[in-house]
Parts: sequence; structure tokens; C-alpha cells
Amino acid sequence: MKNSIPSLDDAIRVNSANENNLQGLSVRIPKNKYILVTGVSGSGKSSLVHGVIAAEAKRRYLEQLNPKVRTLLAGVKRPDVESIQGLSPVVSLDQIHSSHTIRSTVGTLSGIYDHFRLLFARFGIHPEKGSHFINKSHFSFNQPEGACPHCNGIGEDEYIDPSTFILNPDKTVKDGALSLTTPTGYIIYSQVTIDVLQVVCEAEGFSLDIPWNEMTDAQKSIIYYGSEAVKVPFGKHTLESRMKWTGITAKPREEGYFRGVLTIMEEILKRDRNKNILKYTKSRKCKVCNGKRLNSQ
Repeated sequence: MKNSIPSLDDAIRVNSANENNLQGLSVRIPKNKYILVTGVSGSGKSSLVHGVIAAEAKRRYLEQLNPKVRTLLAGVKRPDVESIQGLSPVVSLDQIHSSHTIRSTVGTLSGIYDHFRLLFARFGIHPEKGSHFINKSHFSFNQPEGACPHCNGIGEDEYIDPSTFILNPDKTVKDGALSLTTPTGYIIYSQVTIDVLQVVCEAEGFSLDIPWNEMTDAQKSIIYYGSEAVKVPFGKHTLESRMKWTGITAKPREEGYFRGVLTIMEEILKRDRNKNILKYTKSRKCKVCNGKRLNSQ
């Protein structure tokens, strides 16, 4: 006949725990399952898990060690509980609040990455310097010696995504297809007005009167990356309008080839990651280090 009495190995039985704010609590906790202990603040969740179960398991473990090690017991008191049955060795993980940045990983936050860097530095040999041993900074993506030069150790590559400023693809650029167009007709980040961009487009064989979603990729590429078909004047205001200003001597606008919206935006992103340019960016895995953050060496 099969024994119907539950084994002590199938659960942890806490009998009459009075640790901290627990008052005679008795509970049976099944083993080999995920157990969630929940309750309002101050109900005794941490007292039960850490103050009673984990504390008693630690005390019992230290009791089994040799006399020299048992001196550690001086700082470990028995929790206020009548008895605990079915207790196994435990691993207790406390909640740790730590700040993190874009450079943080599980490895850096836990401290494991530092141990790996030290390990590789002790046993690694620099591939280009023969038997010259390297140091742990060569394995850190937060140090110039180890970081990928393309993404600076972030593992991601920021880029300007045109979809972030294509506001109305059914409209023409003149009618507001791009959110970069101001009411005065200037295209932000382009260095030119719509009228000037029209001159560039006509020199390339098309017109800004075409709706954005009907333009070819080649035509959009002219607006994105520029053209050397014709030199045009830069700036927001024509010479005629500036002639009307008082207190200054108007000079002709600087001229040059249209450089393209994306060309200028990408230059600004590399130089100054300000909030105005960041709203047009997205991130992707670094194409050089493939997200590994470290340089090729």
C-alpha cells in the first residue's frame, strides 16, 4: 500500500514565525515550483523569505562547516521561528537599485564583465604584438583601447530615418510633404528654400510638383543627398528681401552645390546629438562590430 503521508521533501514548512512583524505565521511552501509571495507593504513578505527561510538556511549551512569557519556564526542569529522543516540550501538574491546608462549591460551592472576583462587580460595574447600581454582596458567597450571606433562602444549605430520627417507623402514638397518645411518656404537642414530646391530638381530633370510618393528613388536621392548639376544660393532670405532690412549692408548669398537634407542632418548628428536632431534618428546594430561593442583587435 502506497504511503499517503506527504514527504518532508515536497515542501518547506514554517511553523509559528514571529520574525519582525510576523505574528505566529505558519505556512507550507511547495518545492520545485515558482512561488510568488505578495501582499501590502509591511505585511511581512521580506521577513518571511529573507528574514526566516533564507536566514535559517544560511545558519544551518554554516553549522556544518569546520570550527574555524563556524566563527562566522557569531554574526548569524537564529530567526524567531518555532521550527522549519524540509529546508534545502538556498540562494538569496537581494534587490539592488543601480543607475544605468546607454552603455550599461547585464555584465556591467552585475560586475561580471569586470571579471571577464581581467580573465582575458591575464591569459590573452595580443594578436599583433606576439607575446606582449594586454591589459583589461583592451576588453572594455567603455575605454578607447577596447571600444569599437565606429559606434564608440555603444553597439548601436544611430542614423537619420527619413520616415521621421515625411509628414504627408501624398502631397508635394511645395504643399507640405516634409515636416522640415517652414511656413516661409525654407527647408530646415537643407540650407535652401523650396524655390531654390526647385531649380536643383529642374536641372536634374524633374519637378517638386510631383507628389512625394510618386517620385522615383533617384529623384528622392537628389533631395536626400544633393546634386552637382547646378550651383545655387544658400540661406533663408533672398537678396531682395534683405535689401529692405535697416541697419545692415546686404550682401549676396553664398553659393554652392546643394548638399542634400540627409547629408547635412547626418553631419549634425555626428557633431552634436541635440534633442532637435535626435527626434529624426533611429538605432540599428553597429555594422562594424555587429553589436559586440569591442574593436576588431
